[in-house]
Amino acid sequence: MSAIRQLRRFMTPFQWCEVLAVVGFSLYFALTDTANPWWYVLISTVSAICGIFCVVLCAAGKKSQYYWGFVNISAYIVVAWLSRYYGEVMLNALYYLPTQFVGLYFWTRHYNRQSQTVRAKKMSAPVIAVSLVVIAACIWGYRSILVWLGGNATWLDAASTAFALVANALMVLRYREQWILWIVVDIITVVMWILAGDPIQTTMWAVFLVNAVYGLYVWTKLSRSEAAASPT
Repeated sequence: MSAIRQLRRFMTPFQWCEVLAVVGFSLYFALTDTANPWWYVLISTVSAICGIFCVVLCAAGKKSQYYWGFVNISAYIVVAWLSRYYGEVMLNALYYLPTQFVGLYFWTRHYNRQSQTVRAKKMSAPVIAVSLVVIAACIWGYRSILVWLGGNATWLDAASTAFALVANALMVLRYREQWILWIVVDIITVVMWILAGDPIQTTMWAVFLVNAVYGLYVWTKLSRSEAAASPT
């Protein structure tokens, strides 16, 4: 079965609307952009299109999201570097990129072959408490590093990085609560790219936000199904 036919089977009409929104707006902004070099616009567009396929497949619990994510992350590193969002650069280059392989390994091991979705689970109260402490400590300490590097919007950059660090770890570990953190990450990052004046990345992250809300809904259902199917 071809990759396109698999996407058609895996994705709902709502998710296809998300994809078409990002692709359409990205191409429009790419064709009308006169402020940035053509190669920057091209890289930003590739990042946006691969990124939306990645997140909609992740929301659906499909391990194929990691293949799209590798290209998205690689392109996004370049865009973030040129915009001097060094927190985003380090997050993607040093954390997201290597964990793509780790995540693919764990999702493959815990994949429901019958439903063709990952086996989702729910966090316990102690894990939630530890996650919040880690996030607060990361924001406080990481901002100092970004200020020293001369980065832009350092509070926003530090906050998005801290929340994303924990959210990605929860994604690899298959926790549904990752989507609550992704919602926070997406809100912050939309503001960052508005400040940077990049309409393609702004559009991508805005649709990511919509997808994160949808992902929380889908993964809540997945985790309940797995809990009901597990022996007591």
